[in-house]
Amino acid sequence: MTRGVQVSISSDDPGLFGYEGVTLDYAYATGAWSLSLRDLKQLSLNGIKYSSVSDEIKKNLKDNVFEQKWSQWVKSINDNKY
Repeated sequence: MTRGVQVSISSDDPGLFGYEGVTLDYAYATGAWSLSLRDLKQLSLNGIKYSSVSDEIKKNLKDNVFEQKWSQWVKSINDNKY
């Protein structure tokens, strides 16, 4: 990431491996790579940008879902609710 490589954290095959989501993957990456909030946000946005869903769905996720959820999450961290 520091050299401009576009990366994301994505579930590989949750049905095969028997898990849901990527929260633990984000936690491991944050600890291993000392990621900042900015890095986490970029990883998350890259997950949308490079996903296989339609451009319409990507736009909706980015504009309407992600920003609201991201703001709520950051606020909860700042309010010490985690």
